Amino acid sequence: MKQIRYISVLLLLLLGFASCETYGDYEIEYSSIHPLGGKYRVIVKDEAGKQVYKNYCEISNTSDESKTQCWIRIGSYSLSGANAYSINGKINCDLSTLSFSGSNIENLAGNVASSTNTFTLTDGKIILKGATAPSGTVSDSIYFTFTNSRFPGKTYTAQGYRFTGWSED
Repeated sequence: MKQIRYISVLLLLLLGFASCETYGDYEIEYSSIHPLGGKYRVIVKDEAGKQVYKNYCEISNTSDESKTQCWIRIGSYSLSGANAYSINGKINCDLSTLSFSGSNIENLAGNVASSTNTFTLTDGKIILKGATAPSGTVSDSIYFTFTNSRFPGKTYTAQGYRFTGWSED
């Protein structure tokens, strides 16, 4: 009986040692435009300071993983280009200064196949840990101005913070 007990304890110890396998740390893979890329909660205002849109702006990498260009989109893909704040296009970015801009960028908001509109984006800037979200979470801030060829002479300002995922934000 004692042998069975010793063998059982020995098997449990061997099983315990065999199951303690250590793994290395996972390597985090970032996109080519990190830390610019992401989803931002923005408020778009016109020249008079009137809020014309409050929702999301997304900055994402290009399919060729360029470090000098990225996509920017305000509004959903289904939104027509009739809205002044709807922009969707490939802009230039500078990762060393966390800035972005573009002139006469084809605006793909709305009907992509027949798009003839353009937008110009200036003063694009990301400030790491430069904003506090409504939940109190420290987040990155975003700021830029843009014009839309469908609405000549009007300049819009977008300002906000990186989306945190918290429901309060």
